[in-house]
Amino acid sequence: MIKDILAVGDSFTYGEELNSRDEAYPIKLGELLGASVINEARPGSGNKRMIRNVISHVAQGNPVDLVVIGWTSAGRMEFADMAGVYDLWPGYAGDLVGKADGYNWRTEMLRYINQYHDPAYLYQQYLLDIILMQSFLKTQGIRYVMTRIGSNEYYHNTYKHKFKSLTDKIDTEDFIGWPNDGMTEWTLGCPLGPNNHFLEAGHLVVANKIYEHIRNRGWVS
Repeated sequence: MIKDILAVGDSFTYGEELNSRDEAYPIKLGELLGASVINEARPGSGNKRMIRNVISHVAQGNPVDLVVIGWTSAGRMEFADMAGVYDLWPGYAGDLVGKADGYNWRTEMLRYINQYHDPAYLYQQYLLDIILMQSFLKTQGIRYVMTRIGSNEYYHNTYKHKFKSLTDKIDTEDFIGWPNDGMTEWTLGCPLGPNNHFLEAGHLVVANKIYEHIRNRGWVS
């Protein structure tokens, strides 16, 4: 029986552009399962933040029967300084928190990343993150479902063949759609917000997709 769900992800899992975050797919999944949901997703989140949140949640002894992970782009990198923890990625166009307070080295960091980042390395780290997260949850005896934004993603399409030894290590049983599709493909035709996040209808599609996977796994009656 699944009573407590922890969800992590980026703006898609958070429910960006929805009228209410209660319409986000983790919450709708909880309604289908009759389970409580903690949605720790955050817009702009990188994958390292998701891993930290999951491990911290488990380490603190919080109840969790199912972890739902909506992996984001491989290009997102997490950093920390005296102003806090933040994510940057090549081509970042958001608000650099702390910049207005004189922490202008974040702008310098972004300039460096744009000029010198190694996309193959970033994709390799992404694969390692997935493998390590799967291993951690398995050793803790915690069920999980993984998804991702979509398969039409630069890093994946460009470098998936270079790291076949790692992609072969990914347990695809509970990674829905890997390697062929993701949430973007599932929600084709659903209305999008101005910033291209799928809206309520898309979140229902994703919630039902995950729910059917859970039922097929025999985790609910």
